[in-house]
Amino acid sequence: MGKVMLIGAGPGDAQLLTVKGLAALQKADVIVYDRLVEPAMLQERKASCKLIYVGKEPLHHPIPQDEIEQILVREAATNELVVRLKAGDPYVFGRGGEEGETLYKAGIPFEVIPGITSAIGGLAYAGIPVTHRDFASSFHVITGHLKKGRDPLDWEALARLEGTLVFLMGMTNLPNICANLLANGQKPETGVAIVQWASRGKQLTVTGTLQTIEQKVAESGISSPALIVVGDVVSLRPQLNFFEEMPLFHTKVLLPRARAGKSMLAEKIRDLGGEVTMYPNIQVLDIMPTKTKAELCETSELLFTSKEAVERFFDYLATLELDIRSLKNTHLTAIGKQTKEAFSEKGIIPDSFIKRRSTELILEHIARFQKNASNLIIGSVVDTAEVSAILSEVKAIEMMPLYDMRPVTERPFDLESFEQVCFSSSRSVQNLLDVLTTEEKAILQTKTILSIGRFTSATLLSFGINEFEEAENATPESLIELIQKTKLEGVPQ
Repeated sequence: MGKVMLIGAGPGDAQLLTVKGLAALQKADVIVYDRLVEPAMLQERKASCKLIYVGKEPLHHPIPQDEIEQILVREAATNELVVRLKAGDPYVFGRGGEEGETLYKAGIPFEVIPGITSAIGGLAYAGIPVTHRDFASSFHVITGHLKKGRDPLDWEALARLEGTLVFLMGMTNLPNICANLLANGQKPETGVAIVQWASRGKQLTVTGTLQTIEQKVAESGISSPALIVVGDVVSLRPQLNFFEEMPLFHTKVLLPRARAGKSMLAEKIRDLGGEVTMYPNIQVLDIMPTKTKAELCETSELLFTSKEAVERFFDYLATLELDIRSLKNTHLTAIGKQTKEAFSEKGIIPDSFIKRRSTELILEHIARFQKNASNLIIGSVVDTAEVSAILSEVKAIEMMPLYDMRPVTERPFDLESFEQVCFSSSRSVQNLLDVLTTEEKAILQTKTILSIGRFTSATLLSFGINEFEEAENATPESLIELIQKTKLEGVPQ
């Protein structure tokens, strides 16, 4: 029998998942997740992890709660670690308590990893603090999702409270909430804010008063999922609204994946308030190398194309029982910043560092490669082949791929919803086009397409994509500048 972890995913932004929650996700054999869980979190799972969607929508619960609980029991019987991933916090109107009770009765060990509740974190992203010395010394979190025919809330008591009122899952009951608070003594001019998709790049906030908010909501088209906050703290939003003032806020970017793992470019876009999706997912398949201990020791130079290559190479050294110090006469070259950092984590400074896997930068070292008795390129199947092609005139060169990366289609995928498609390498072009349908390729041609540099641009042209903009310099920073420039050009004056 395995263990179940009830994990709070936070208010929305994938980076707000706790460190402990992320560690559990990466080890999970099964993830049972809700509708409001940010898809980027699921990409942190291991390749063999099973996903089970149990999402609920307003007034539509295709999988009843008792069935969800039985899924957890069933999966824990045959898997070592089952994760129940829930938006916000499991114990703040997340029915985590009910799930914990069921697991307890079934004799299944479980653990709760709290999450940042949207009642606090979500409002912070809208520039609204739940407490403030000048406005509110308390806050009250209330479910706005009431059972049919039942209203157990003491509206008279709620209306008397001088603190902040936060209603979760209450959009369908907004008219009742406003009417009941007004009928029981709340002032009509009391501030109200509605925050949809809190903490995500598509966040939308509408403010008003108990008297005006319904009309403003109707005019804005805002709907679930959204928070309702009532209180004087709403007046602080103009001063504290940091998130919606970010340069890439409300910019939805598709960043086609070139490889597995995290992307520094994606993190930079998110840090500027953009909503970025990396697609497709990349499946990593390990390859067992064939080089012997003696052959490695006789190699003149080892070229590493990625941090994954460094990590897998050291694992291979361990299987051979070969100490890295045995390669003291071998020249070690790192291609790429992350590759160099992977060496640093091992306490090693590579002999050479090539910033990018570009033709010009690699050919700068060609004189040394030609003098070597043997050069060995280590990386993925694609990376080693690319570097080998650049060094085609070097005779004493071999490839030792340690892994392969294959794009994996994940559906549903809505290409239509993205404003910009940013290609950061030639491989990212190939990976995306490998998984798009004929209809999606036609949609792609209608999007704002950005290229990081001339090699990526050449690949786009080779696939018949002629309309795109190219970054001034082939760097992530230059591509970010192009994303911002393109956004500003698309904003109506």
